[in-house]
Amino acid sequence: MSSTINIPQLSIIVPVYNKEAYIISSIDSILKQNFTDFELILVNDGSTDACGAICDHLAKKDSRIVVIHQNNQGVSSARNNGLKIAQGKYIGFVDCDDVLDADMYELLIHNALKYNVDISICGTKKIFPDKVEMYHDTKEIKLYDRAQAITALLTKEFSHSANDRIFTAEIARNVKFEGSMYEDTFYNFNALNLAEKIVFDDQVKYNYVVRDNSVSMTKFSTKYMDTVTFSKQMVQTCERSIPSIADEAKYFDLITNISLINLIFISGRQKYLNELRQATANLSDYYQYEFKRQIKPKHKYALMLFKTSPFVYEFLMKAYCNLANADVARKV
Repeated sequence: MSSTINIPQLSIIVPVYNKEAYIISSIDSILKQNFTDFELILVNDGSTDACGAICDHLAKKDSRIVVIHQNNQGVSSARNNGLKIAQGKYIGFVDCDDVLDADMYELLIHNALKYNVDISICGTKKIFPDKVEMYHDTKEIKLYDRAQAITALLTKEFSHSANDRIFTAEIARNVKFEGSMYEDTFYNFNALNLAEKIVFDDQVKYNYVVRDNSVSMTKFSTKYMDTVTFSKQMVQTCERSIPSIADEAKYFDLITNISLINLIFISGRQKYLNELRQATANLSDYYQYEFKRQIKPKHKYALMLFKTSPFVYEFLMKAYCNLANADVARKV
């Protein structure tokens, strides 16, 4: 007598590392989803707090939970190892200190099936210590082809997160997470490049909490060089396979290098001279380049001023950041 193997509609992969104060509420928001046909893969990435024990305890209480324990290798490795065992027809990701609205996966699965898409995206609420950003909650639904969706990613029409969306298993497994900075952006770019049809329903269902010790709030380290490495590869990919949006990719690369230089200046240029030289060389590619799309004045003037005098640029940039209480000036 043969047994029937139940393949879940959805696999949810959660990398877990040292978030014992938040993990129970995060996992609880997943387990209480209106949509219930899923497996939950918790990848304990060498946590030194109680996270590993919490994951094992939760798995004993709910048969949908699978736990992987690994030595600390970073979020990209944790997600990739989760992908190796995922059985679902669709795959989603969640960070272990974020919270989902109860109907998030119900909405994403519904739209994926209704519109027959490769990637289904919802809106995100990005919660900083002192402000909230919304992507976008107008209740509008948009369908994209590959080029349109990559443009929407580059221009932040929807978030860069990998967590507020689901991917068909075929696409999710054919893309690997890389690096430790911008890994979501680069993964999304490569996934969208494999997709034929994408839907974005901007109802806000994912609550992304940016804490003071979050990776995105840390001061400069060599890990940040991933950002310009990935943005350059994105330019090269667009030039090769989607030339119609290469200009958008170059503008994104320009902004990424300006942001990196700002962070180096804030963190202390003398500590990171090699990294500053690399970003400066990258930026110089745009000194004579004529964009076919409209450039925001702040980026245009930043490029002109940096070309004229990096030292004057550094002084004025720091003064502006302090006056405006910009995020980059508060990185710890």
